[in-house]
Amino acid sequence: AHFTAKNILKNEGINFNDQGFEFDNLRTYLASMGYTFSKFGSDWSYEPSIMYMYRDATEESSIDINAKVYREMDFGKIWGGLSYRRSLDGAEFVDGSGISSQKLQYFTPFVGVDYNNFVFAYTYSYQANTINFNTGGFHQITLGYNFNCRREKYECNCPAIN
Repeated sequence: AHFTAKNILKNEGINFNDQGFEFDNLRTYLASMGYTFSKFGSDWSYEPSIMYMYRDATEESSIDINAKVYREMDFGKIWGGLSYRRSLDGAEFVDGSGISSQKLQYFTPFVGVDYNNFVFAYTYSYQANTINFNTGGFHQITLGYNFNCRREKYECNCPAIN
């Protein structure tokens, strides 16, 4: 479980949009909880998790529900999963029969591989709403490197041990 408060200080004078409107409150609060499950000696593990996000300036909030699967390999680890994001705040719009409302929701499958200290991943987010700004989804490719990783002093089947 964890809690994060991002951008807690005011940001006067640095966040302007094209119309000259200044954003000075970028505070975002995140709370999440999850756990990794695996059988002792198994190469497979499963990680369900949930996250709540609140943006202070716009008073909007959303919730993410996630499921992730890991498989230990000789070279590292492969993993994948699915994430579902749902806004807890709705937006109203005019349609042919009057006024309707919808809540933002995303479906995001992802896959990745950890090879030694390198990380490669692909994510696709699809917005599943009646009113969308585009007809496709959002693609993300991650190329990373884990710095300063050391070999564990002992083998433990406990994900909380560092």
